[in-house]
Amino acid sequence: MITRIWIYAFLLLAATAVKGQSPSCPLVVRGQVISADSAALPPGAVSINLPKLNRGVRADSSGTFSIDHICNGRLELVISCEGFRTLDTVVRVNKDITLQVSLHTVADQLHTVEVTGRMLKKDQLSTAVTTTISGAALEQTKGLSLGEALKTISGVNTLQTGPTIFKPVIHGVYSNRILILNNGIRQEGQNWGNDHAPEIDPFIATRITVIKGPASIRYGSDAIGGVILVEPKELPAEPGFGGGVDVVGMTNGRGGAVSGNVEGAAGGKWKGLSFRLQGSLKKAGNAEAANYWLGNTGYNEGDYSATLRYAKDRYGIEAYYSRFVTKIGIATASHIGTVQDLLSAIARPEPAVKADFTYSIVRPYQTIDHQLLKADAYWKLGKFGRLDYVFARQVDTRKEYDADISFNDSLAKLNPPDLYFRLTTYTNDLVWQHPAIGKKIVGSFGLNYLTHGNLQQGTGYQELIPNFVDYGGGAFLIEKAEWKKLTVEAGLRYDYRWMRAYTVDARTLREDRPTYTWNRTTFNAGAVYYFNDHFSVDYNFGTAWRPPQVIELFANGIHQSAVDYEHGDSTLTLETAYNNTLSFNWLIGPLHIEAGGYINYFHHYIYLRPDAPKVQSTIQGAFPSFTYTQTNALFQGVDLTVEYSFLKHFLLTSKTSIVRARDVSTDDWLIGIPSDKFDNTLKYEWPMVGKKVKALFISVNNLAVPRQVRVPTKIQDYAPPPDGYILWGAAAGCSIPVGKKWMDVSLTATNLTNVAYRDYMDKFRYFIDEIGRNVILRVSVPF
Repeated sequence: MITRIWIYAFLLLAATAVKGQSPSCPLVVRGQVISADSAALPPGAVSINLPKLNRGVRADSSGTFSIDHICNGRLELVISCEGFRTLDTVVRVNKDITLQVSLHTVADQLHTVEVTGRMLKKDQLSTAVTTTISGAALEQTKGLSLGEALKTISGVNTLQTGPTIFKPVIHGVYSNRILILNNGIRQEGQNWGNDHAPEIDPFIATRITVIKGPASIRYGSDAIGGVILVEPKELPAEPGFGGGVDVVGMTNGRGGAVSGNVEGAAGGKWKGLSFRLQGSLKKAGNAEAANYWLGNTGYNEGDYSATLRYAKDRYGIEAYYSRFVTKIGIATASHIGTVQDLLSAIARPEPAVKADFTYSIVRPYQTIDHQLLKADAYWKLGKFGRLDYVFARQVDTRKEYDADISFNDSLAKLNPPDLYFRLTTYTNDLVWQHPAIGKKIVGSFGLNYLTHGNLQQGTGYQELIPNFVDYGGGAFLIEKAEWKKLTVEAGLRYDYRWMRAYTVDARTLREDRPTYTWNRTTFNAGAVYYFNDHFSVDYNFGTAWRPPQVIELFANGIHQSAVDYEHGDSTLTLETAYNNTLSFNWLIGPLHIEAGGYINYFHHYIYLRPDAPKVQSTIQGAFPSFTYTQTNALFQGVDLTVEYSFLKHFLLTSKTSIVRARDVSTDDWLIGIPSDKFDNTLKYEWPMVGKKVKALFISVNNLAVPRQVRVPTKIQDYAPPPDGYILWGAAAGCSIPVGKKWMDVSLTATNLTNVAYRDYMDKFRYFIDEIGRNVILRVSVPF
């Protein structure tokens, strides 16, 4: 039914869009023009002209400009100032954008200019359905985890474990089906558990892009459900120093975060050398639900990174190192002693033991230490194209602690973890971007290699996963052709994976070494057609696959932080997906619509099935029991974003996410699928208020999530889906001058009416409510 509705709506809107359009255009291009040299720009002397529109504006004394009533499409800009080289450039505008433009003096012999805006890297899949958070939208997520920040995108939800652990969900799928690229590197960690959030500090990013649907052609076999690109801003190219500080304070959990960075570039004989140092600290105590404190839900986090680059016109090399360290409390209400206590806790509306506020984190908790070392280089080969090589080493160390300490006093003093995992990963990527063929066709050929080695140990009486090693390699080819209105892209990839596990029978101590090999070819093709500057259509088809993970094959024990007992199945086979997406971008007057529909079929879909009413009773307590199993599944859904500008300063944004997932093998609904989500925001903006305040805004938000009624009838869960909920929020902010820079200040309130609710996608919905009202203050100061 949902497929027919989507097709009818698409055809109706497409017909309307092609017939005619309103000349009114609601997009805004903002920016700042600065001098790339020591010379100052004369106040009021910078002009920004739009030749094809016969329009123009002048920048203010700080070089800032704003141009409204811009249509979707290509926009030519001519930026000039007496004594400086004129910049004539073209940018593609499909949303409000902010540009930073560096002009060089006439006396400077350099013939380059820098324009920073929304750009797509050459080797990315340009016909895939993507959504990007950057600029002001990204600023409003600072202090949140990566999973929380992505919830603002239609089609993206989160899988939670309490109030502090969030994993992104794209079109209903998650974990090893979602690949995250951290500064261009595959994020490799213990990603298989509900409680395993990405080990990434979002403060490093100035842009986060979500690719919806399979992107395994470019990024590897694990990208079966989507890709998340976490991208820092480019290092400075012109001599000088700069940086900034972000401060965030939150009332719920009495938490706070501070992040700072300093960067610079050398001149003279060292021109081309640049660097950046960055670090973040986060801390919070017990979170608070609407009616009670959530015991042992605090966290501590400390992250830092360093980048050094030397770049010339023909070649360049860069080194990057980052470390992410955190300690996260696991709600004490989730750890139960007996079977009867577990059943009572699930049925009880509030935890039996009341908690107070504290910053202390006690058992149970988890610690994560993730280190990434990256080195990359590029060579421009002239008429032979460009070659890029990237090497990375990652070490991910995870420790999980049960609620109870050892009965052995000597062992208890050492405080050993019940579960200990150490995953070491090496990746190598070589990509050749060939020169254009006939000025129409561009593309790239690449080779990838990766290897994992996992060491597990701990005091848990039952092994959760065994030690293992694996190797994998792939080769891909992507070609893209562009005409005036049509862009066509296709890719082909081959991957091979080999894995060996080292299992030990707990009763006989006998070691076994099961070995698996998998290989598969995947294909992707897509096209974007621009009917005019107001309407475009995007279609993409792709195949993807992934091998079963070690946890899915061999799990047999307590997963401490997830608070369950998991069983694997060594006979699981590889999972294959066939993905179709159709989307359009429609602009008619003040109305902007981005809509997409998808139909994804998964052959041998692997998921964690509850074994209810069975409860696993162990010497460490009673735990819900789950088993990894396979079926054939069909996912269908719609993502819709509507923006409507009215009364000059008002903007209404409505985002809808709907996903339906069926177990085709049993003709039943699939378990663990997000509810429908309706997110609406009304915003009032003032571009400038006098000469001291700019980008002033006030907004009100409403989020409605109905109860998930599409749950399987042939599988019993430990608790029924919770009731739906409606949350209100509000925000206000502006930019004020601090010297020659602008400081951003905002205040945001979530769950404003302090609603008590539980979310179906939260593993801890069995035991506790979601957090209540939270007021967040954000201050960003550049220097």
